[in-house]
Amino acid sequence: MRKLLGGIVVIATAAGISYVVYKVVLSDEARDNIKKMVETVKTSYDRINEVITSVRGDIMPDDGPLPNVQTTMRQWKDLGY
Repeated sequence: MRKLLGGIVVIATAAGISYVVYKVVLSDEARDNIKKMVETVKTSYDRINEVITSVRGDIMPDDGPLPNVQTTMRQWKDLGY
């Protein structure tokens, strides 16, 4: 329990410091750059997620063995195997 409480305190402190730095220390231009960076990361994540989803969703129909495999199987059958 003590570790959990310590972790929560550290996270809350980091969040508070980040908020103060964002509001007080950073200039308007720096804040705009951070907003653009976050938007770029979101857009990139959405695009990557879309690509991964489309790859997972594609199911190739099984049309049987390829022609070269059929030829090889026929040759082995002709040899008695």
